[in-house]
Amino acid sequence: MNKKGQALVEFVLILPVLIFVIFAFIDVSRLMIMKNHLETVLNEVDIETKEVNDKEYKISITKKNNEENVEIELKSCLEVMTPGLDKIMGDPACVTTSKILKTKEE
Repeated sequence: MNKKGQALVEFVLILPVLIFVIFAFIDVSRLMIMKNHLETVLNEVDIETKEVNDKEYKISITKKNNEENVEIELKSCLEVMTPGLDKIMGDPACVTTSKILKTKEE
């Protein structure tokens, strides 16, 4: 019985799954880093000008006014590099974060 051949066959069968898991872990990590970055930027956003000063990611900002509150929503998207994961997460995968602020009473 040839144990070396058996180990090689098992390795070749497992290798694609292992590569997929590694790339999926990298993609999910990139999305979590972007979510953390968006939450940091959300704390520094200028409500009046609707501007985001960020050169790292392409961020879109949406502002919704109510009588008492202002909702600010930031959204950014990343291209997924893992083959097949784009069917699950969408391509591009988008991350959204929002914050509701009370308007100042005068």
